[in-house]
Amino acid sequence: MGKRTGHIHLSVSIQGAGYHPGSWRHPASGAGRLHTPDTLYSLAQTAEQGLFDLLIADHTFVGERLRASGQEPGLLLEPLTLLGGLASVTRRIGLGAAVSTTALEPFALARQLAALDHLSGGRTAWLPSTGDHGEPRRSHADNPDWTPEQRAERQQEFTDVAARLWESWEEGAVIADRERGLYIDSDKVHVIGHIGKYFKVRGPLSIPRPPQGHPVRFGLSAGADPEAELILSSPYSLGEAASQYAALKRNAARQGRFPNERKVLTSLSPILAGTVEEALHKAAELRELTDPYAGIALLSDRLGVDLTKYPQGGPPPPVPALTEAAQAAGLEGLSLRELSSRTLELTGTQVFIGTPEQLADWMEAWYSAYGSDGFHLLPALLPDGLDAVAREVVPLLQQRGLFRTAYTGTTLRDHLGLPDPSGGRRSTGGVQA
Repeated sequence: MGKRTGHIHLSVSIQGAGYHPGSWRHPASGAGRLHTPDTLYSLAQTAEQGLFDLLIADHTFVGERLRASGQEPGLLLEPLTLLGGLASVTRRIGLGAAVSTTALEPFALARQLAALDHLSGGRTAWLPSTGDHGEPRRSHADNPDWTPEQRAERQQEFTDVAARLWESWEEGAVIADRERGLYIDSDKVHVIGHIGKYFKVRGPLSIPRPPQGHPVRFGLSAGADPEAELILSSPYSLGEAASQYAALKRNAARQGRFPNERKVLTSLSPILAGTVEEALHKAAELRELTDPYAGIALLSDRLGVDLTKYPQGGPPPPVPALTEAAQAAGLEGLSLRELSSRTLELTGTQVFIGTPEQLADWMEAWYSAYGSDGFHLLPALLPDGLDAVAREVVPLLQQRGLFRTAYTGTTLRDHLGLPDPSGGRRSTGGVQA
């Protein structure tokens, strides 16, 4: 391959005071102001000033075990409501959230996301998830607890129904013809007539087709959601990243899709300062501020295994998921207490400690080697981590011709170079047995 052209894509998730388990105790964090409008609006506006593609309101990181102990603030605001607020104080940046296909219903969610897409001018993204994420559960008299297989099956039906609902209005269905007294061309609005295992939905949706056709769908790995258009990847090394990236592009071609119709962003948590020594000191501060129980509880949630019952000192417990993660991250030999402050590395996020110039070099190297199409920031500390990238790293990337100097489109699909998956059309479809 020759020298890579194009621009790096950037997105960011906001979660509490940051993604390091010791973040909220750091004096530079926004702890105590996490749920105030000014704090949340400022984060979104900073990301937009930095010309980021997407901001994700993340409320999935903190598990029930940690919330119950009161040792981590989390982001407790309902994400779609928050996105509505953020849409009112931004103009270009995309806005996304994970939503539960287990706790919610497809008609209601499709309507919410369509409304957000209209209110934001086509900037909405969603991650369909089988988790509950603290959402209020509806009463399932016949199936109070589904198996993972049933949740996955329900999610597939859920996303299919949502897509058909968005497509139940054709492009140009709203005509507002004053002369004839017709507001809607009824021939362009369709009943979907869905009857499935989990849902019965007649449709059409009670709101016109979203500006993007479909809100952008993102996922945490290509394998977890083969229909995701934006993939937030967590490889442990550049070699692994490049291999996964090449495989994904090949698979897209086999499926009859253009390779650039799916974008991959590498998860990155930068800890930056004016000198390497200062950055190392900041990283050490965050590790020292980590409550071991809180870190272990977070790690338990991320690895899907309860590690809180094991002693914190001495060798780590012989838990396969933890052993594999420690080996992949190059953190073998550390005690469970020491691993408690390394949750990001243990789950594949690239933790970079250094100066803005060094991070720009690192990002250029990964991008040039086709490790990804860009980077998804999980700031160790908020607002500090986002500020440093938006105000110091982005200008360096712009000077190198690696990042946009202005938004050239209005929708999230414009920013990412993604087509409308419906092509602006729809098929009426029939009854699904």
